[in-house]
Amino acid sequence: MRPEARWFRWTASVKPEEVQQAADLYFARIHRAALILCGNPWDADDLAQETFLVLARDGSGFAGRSSLYTWLYGVLLNLERRMRRSRTNRQKALRLLSEQAAGQQGSAAGPEACLEAAEWRNSLWALVDQLPDPQRVALVLRFAAELKYEEIAEVVGCPVGTVKSRIHHGLLGLRALAAKAAETQSGEPRGRPAAAGPARPAAGLAAQREQGGISRVV
Repeated sequence: MRPEARWFRWTASVKPEEVQQAADLYFARIHRAALILCGNPWDADDLAQETFLVLARDGSGFAGRSSLYTWLYGVLLNLERRMRRSRTNRQKALRLLSEQAAGQQGSAAGPEACLEAAEWRNSLWALVDQLPDPQRVALVLRFAAELKYEEIAEVVGCPVGTVKSRIHHGLLGLRALAAKAAETQSGEPRGRPAAAGPARPAAGLAAQREQGGISRVV
């Protein structure tokens, strides 16, 4: 039996084994979304763990009106927004983390973590991060978390039509950002066709969205 089948009856107390059961089911998905939202494995670890700590402390906030994993995504988004607000220059923080990890022998962050951060910066998710926050969140939940439109609407608290609009405009904005990035890499002036190779992934997002293709970019 899936744990949310009875969790709506929770009061203020949540048993550790129930939190563990939830983590076994959903931690990997929450961590993946956290990695894409924040762009580095250090913060992703913290955000994912804090999400389940919130479940342990305040499981009564889940009333069973939605699935548990959409509730967890809502918690994750709130934590990530709080993290963003606490930073005046997110990109600077990412660079400092990468430099420290690369320069310290025996750092807790190993080469795989550094590689994950580098791959994120070179991926489409780095472009998604430049979009307005509602569009950024909608794309992450749709293509990384692979939530349905109705589930995204539950997480962010808006109508399904608004979710679809945000995804549509987010994809358009992402395509423009990818074309601009390709233009910069090729050295071609504005107004000329951008190089086909680098721009192709963004154009393919809409075509791949039902297959979850974007979730494999990172």
